[in-house]
Amino acid sequence: MDLINWLPSIATTSVLALVLWLSRKLIETRLTKSVEHEFNTKMEALRAEFRTKEELLKADLRSKETEIAALRSGAMTAMASRQVALDKRRLEAVDELWSAVTALGPARVVSSMMAVVKFDAAAEEATKDPKVREMFTFLSTGLRFDPNKIDLSASAKARPFVSPMAWALFAAYQAIAMQAVIKLQILKSGASSNILAKEATAKLVRAALPHYAEFIDKFGDAGYDHLLEELEMRLLDEIQKMLAGVEADKTSVEQAAEILRLSNNLLDSGKKKQYAT
Repeated sequence: MDLINWLPSIATTSVLALVLWLSRKLIETRLTKSVEHEFNTKMEALRAEFRTKEELLKADLRSKETEIAALRSGAMTAMASRQVALDKRRLEAVDELWSAVTALGPARVVSSMMAVVKFDAAAEEATKDPKVREMFTFLSTGLRFDPNKIDLSASAKARPFVSPMAWALFAAYQAIAMQAVIKLQILKSGASSNILAKEATAKLVRAALPHYAEFIDKFGDAGYDHLLEELEMRLLDEIQKMLAGVEADKTSVEQAAEILRLSNNLLDSGKKKQYAT
């Protein structure tokens, strides 16, 4: 009897236990699905946000690439424009420098005339004899040469755009050509020949034409006229190198610097002697 009385209780307890277990499983399932759904929703939102940011980033990168390309293109165009302008200015500088050489043409004529004159003896006679001075004045009149009309202003504008050697050779050419002009002025005026900076000129010519050192030692300033053509040819060669884009080597740069130094010394020496007289 006791067992029979306990059966309903046992059955009820079992049913309740089963219901509780099933309820727990249902709740667990629902919670799991709810969490999973929430997780998937959030992940999808994150993916969407990531895709949006990725697209924005790509768009920004494309925009920057376009901007950089535009800047690069602009910079390249500007560089090309500057290079074209610089090349144009160099060509103009070559014209200006060569115009200055041409302007020294009358001085070349004087140099040719002075090459056949025994200058030291003639200068000594000119200081004493007015007829000698008159003779050289007449000769210069026949040449129709006025040293004051030699215009070398264009050469100064050309200097920043030509190679150091081109300018140095021109400076040497100018100094030697103008020495002949000074010689003629000495003979016309009867002034002392001491105003000539012979040693400074000799150093300049040796620096510009080192392979003619022996010739210079032998003939001195009497042979300078023969070297003007050599300097002219060297200047032309240097201009061609410059226009071809040939870079100057260290030796050439050092030689150009030495020529310019001696050229400046010669000009300074000439000015000091003129002031002294």
